[in-house]
Amino acid sequence: MRFLASRERLLLGRLGLALQAAAWLIVAAYAAPVFVFAALYWPPGGSPPFSMAWVVSWTLLQAAASATIAVAAGWPLGVLAGFYRCRAARAAAWAGLGVFMSPVVAAALGMRSLYYATPLGFLAEGWSGVIALNSYFNIGFAAALVAASARETEAAVVEQARLLGLRGARLWLRALLPLTRRAAAYAWAVAFLYSATSSSPLLVAGAAYRYYTLEAWLYSLYIGFPSLRGLTAALALGELLAAAAASWLLLSRLLRLEASPLAARGRGEIPLRGTSRLAAAAYAAAVAAYLYAPVAALAANASGASLASLAAAAEALGAPLARTLANSAAYAAATVAAAVPLGAVAAASRSLSAAALSAIAVAPVAYGVAATLTYFHALEPLLGPVAASAALILLAHVASALPLASRALDLARARTPRETLEHALLLGLRGARFLAHWLAAAAPAAAAGAALAAAASLGEFGATLVVSTPETWSLTVLAYHLMGGGRVFHEACLAALLLEAASLALMAAAAVAASRLVARTGG
Repeated sequence: MRFLASRERLLLGRLGLALQAAAWLIVAAYAAPVFVFAALYWPPGGSPPFSMAWVVSWTLLQAAASATIAVAAGWPLGVLAGFYRCRAARAAAWAGLGVFMSPVVAAALGMRSLYYATPLGFLAEGWSGVIALNSYFNIGFAAALVAASARETEAAVVEQARLLGLRGARLWLRALLPLTRRAAAYAWAVAFLYSATSSSPLLVAGAAYRYYTLEAWLYSLYIGFPSLRGLTAALALGELLAAAAASWLLLSRLLRLEASPLAARGRGEIPLRGTSRLAAAAYAAAVAAYLYAPVAALAANASGASLASLAAAAEALGAPLARTLANSAAYAAATVAAAVPLGAVAAASRSLSAAALSAIAVAPVAYGVAATLTYFHALEPLLGPVAASAALILLAHVASALPLASRALDLARARTPRETLEHALLLGLRGARFLAHWLAAAAPAAAAGAALAAAASLGEFGATLVVSTPETWSLTVLAYHLMGGGRVFHEACLAALLLEAASLALMAAAAVAASRLVARTGG
């Protein structure tokens, strides 16, 4: 453990140990119900209502294709934003990171609104629609991470390459792309894992069963085939073990990557002139337009509803709008309160950081199904159904937010001046007082981590959909059920637009906080 190895461990004392234990507990508790679920319903029995070979093959194929498309589109944008004096590319990279954190419901409804029943309908239906949906989210993440990696590159390296006469395509192939290949590989790995364990976009978009991923089939089996609970448990366990292995193999080797997507401004030292400048700006504008056209379409459809009609539609489903808004706000606030201090400690420990990151391996629907059939039955007699449901939702939200908050705080931890720790020692700060002092000193990173955690909470869909009751619905789940109603599509779009606006506002706050961190540390 780097951060807790010496003075920091002394300064945090028992609080540090308690936070470490809590972080490990959250990661373990998030994964455990899948194993319990499988044990309770072993042996599986029954046969799936689909071809297992096809579903597994399609799940992996679409994940690889989605990740490859995302990196192919985002990597060049990240290079332009990171190494060149191109404000359009930097703005597009930041805007793309906002899409990465967009609620699934909002993005899927936006793409459906934009492309369905048009010549570009293949982007909203069929096998191509699945790949388009899953790649859509990760383009901005790839661009932002590559741009951030460029910031961490010594300026002299690029300057020497240019002095050697490398220009244009040769500069890209021999210097800029090799310098950022680790960031691109990291982005591909994250995109692959998210796409392989994806179900939410497919469920929202109404994809054909033939193109369901294994995760989407888990939800369908849980809802429509109660007699196949044993099979559902076995598939959930197999998916978890495979995703966990991939997570460790693909990601643990890249944890030393210093760049954080929050530093996506880049250095921007290579000038662009003439047609090169126009081409760079045009590419950045095209990527940004592709990413935000669904948001515009969502807003256009949402204009056909009003808050009053949305409230009436929500009331008809037994989930008053005011309550769902309050639920979403409460989940986000609780997630931030847990993820920021836990992320500060997780960022300091390589093993804990890897464990938090591997929470990606626990697919949300698999967790939701398993937790409903294991944790819920144990918690309901003690807490009641509403509180038990809320507890399971919060566990999922904190687990999904922890790696994001940890990554945001890791950049600040690495750049914390040694004098800050010496000052804390001289002042006699210990435990909670030291943690508060450090978070105040790293306020921009803490604010960025909080914004990312809140955005993750607002957008979490798969687990929340399964474990929630109408009393605990979030705005995300309400939008999904409204869309299923068919006749209130405009109201569903309005609910999704409210989510999208909140998420983008949080990402804007993270951008401002991150830029202040970079300016403060002189990065």
